[in-house]
Amino acid sequence: MVPLMTERESAMEMLLERLRWPVKMVRWKTAKAIRSLLLNDESRAIATKALLAWVAARNLESEVISGLSVLMVSPHEVRPPFDDLETSINRPSMAADFLLHEMYGMSTGRWYSAHSSSAPADFAAESYFYEHKTAQVPPALEHELNYLEERTGLPFLRQWAFEWTALRTQLQAGYTRYPTYFGDFGLQREGIVGQFIQRQGELYRSAYQRTLACAADEWGVPFHSVAPFATYGVPALPGLFEVEPAARPAWLPSIDAAELQNNDLASTARALIALQPKDDFQVVQMRIPFDRSFDEFGELEIAAYFASDDFALGDNQLLKDDGQLLESRHYHFDMPRSHLKPRGDVGKRGSALSACCDEYPMIHGYWHDEYYQRGLSLPAPYCFEQPTFQRARPDGIHLSIGDEEVGSTAIWHDAWTPLYGPNSATRCGTITRIRRSQLTAATVRLGKKVGWFVRLSRMEKSEGGYDRSPKDVSTFVHL
Repeated sequence: MVPLMTERESAMEMLLERLRWPVKMVRWKTAKAIRSLLLNDESRAIATKALLAWVAARNLESEVISGLSVLMVSPHEVRPPFDDLETSINRPSMAADFLLHEMYGMSTGRWYSAHSSSAPADFAAESYFYEHKTAQVPPALEHELNYLEERTGLPFLRQWAFEWTALRTQLQAGYTRYPTYFGDFGLQREGIVGQFIQRQGELYRSAYQRTLACAADEWGVPFHSVAPFATYGVPALPGLFEVEPAARPAWLPSIDAAELQNNDLASTARALIALQPKDDFQVVQMRIPFDRSFDEFGELEIAAYFASDDFALGDNQLLKDDGQLLESRHYHFDMPRSHLKPRGDVGKRGSALSACCDEYPMIHGYWHDEYYQRGLSLPAPYCFEQPTFQRARPDGIHLSIGDEEVGSTAIWHDAWTPLYGPNSATRCGTITRIRRSQLTAATVRLGKKVGWFVRLSRMEKSEGGYDRSPKDVSTFVHL
């Protein structure tokens, strides 16, 4: 009979390996499960021991950062002593030091030597690096290194390729391409893909960290000039990490073929808006995945806009929320929101201004990318006369002015899958609401009325065809 402790240790090892799973949402949920074991008095010791051993066994900087992030989102009283954690890190990085400083107020500086020295002048990376870099990691990493290169005249991009080559050679890492086991060839041909983290993605992320270390150590670039760029390697954002999928609103019906065939878009939108609860809050945006049996990759969006009386959409015009990049010295999603200047869309006639904006923290945490792609939409700052504060809770994201809640966004998973079509996001539904009195005051202040942009996105097959292609249909509804 296998001893019980051995069974627990084996189970912990299997759980920790899920921090390397290709699906980001799985890593997020795994981190929550590990944290729950750290919070439990009976399992804390074995969970801590296993986590430190897992971090010590990592041979890539990005994987070490994932292990540290589990502790970053855990209370300080359940974290191991600094010395125990620091000695378990065999692949130091600037991002790892950032997390250590956030957790303990101390850092190591060991990342200075964590690189392969400058690339030789005649170095040339193999074609795979260039062909797959934006498939394996977000384009933002290349953009940031390109920005640093333009500002300094130093070869950041070549060094990135050199560090990647050194890691691939050292670890004998095989090439990874799109993970077809998460779909089939037909879906990929139609542009239905997903965001995944594969072994090569970890190499690209780790090489990025090593490039920043080389810049500070060998090229003399000041630490404060490169340190902010290291945070692109952080996978979890405290605060946002706490959000759990909410239940689909009980009042919201399924959107299927019958619903859409029996009504035009305007009628469907009016009917759904009329179903919202009669309370102090008004829905200002809904992003609703279709019933999976009808269209797995389709969705309906209904969004409020402050519009002039004569506003009309232009031909094939699609309105989009404003976006707001949140800059803060505080590594947390909860923060005061800065002012956002209204920017309206001009239509065939008149203009319209979105009632919502998508929030994107500068230090955002890439485990949450499915939510960012969906859009973390909140009532825009210009909807309010006073500054607002955003706060993430398990039941969603909330806006407040002082002690008064003035807005919220709830997110639910609707037969969720990591795959999505080219004109939609993963199957996350969202509903954003604003206090009615604030919405009324905003219409007076902005001198406009509330209208509704309605967008239907589908993946449709042409008559007699086999492959689906994206199709968007939209209208604007004046109430």
